[in-house]
Amino acid sequence: MPNYKNIVKQIAKTRIIFLFERAHNIFPENRDLANRYVYLARKYAARAKLKIPTKWKQRVCHKCKIFLYPGINCRTRLQSRKGKGSHVSLTCFECNKTSTRYFIKLKKPSNNNNN
Repeated sequence: MPNYKNIVKQIAKTRIIFLFERAHNIFPENRDLANRYVYLARKYAARAKLKIPTKWKQRVCHKCKIFLYPGINCRTRLQSRKGKGSHVSLTCFECNKTSTRYFIKLKKPSNNNNN
């Protein structure tokens, strides 16, 4: 007997990814449709109790829930601070909220001296 919850989650995950990709592709032509795709993807995730992939979650404003397209409706800034670490911040032009800050993990130099 197949586990229907796993099947539903798998279908929902593919639809979420598809809708975010469509939103990214159609945004320059039709912003309203792109925002509708994001709304539907978020509904699928909520109904199936799934997390939205990090790649796409960073592209949604946390306040007004619209699709963020860098350079068109959001500003991307790289901020580096010595003690606190570097991070990228996205500022939404619709609600003027700096909604997404994610830290950059730096690779530490490896000391492989074979002497």
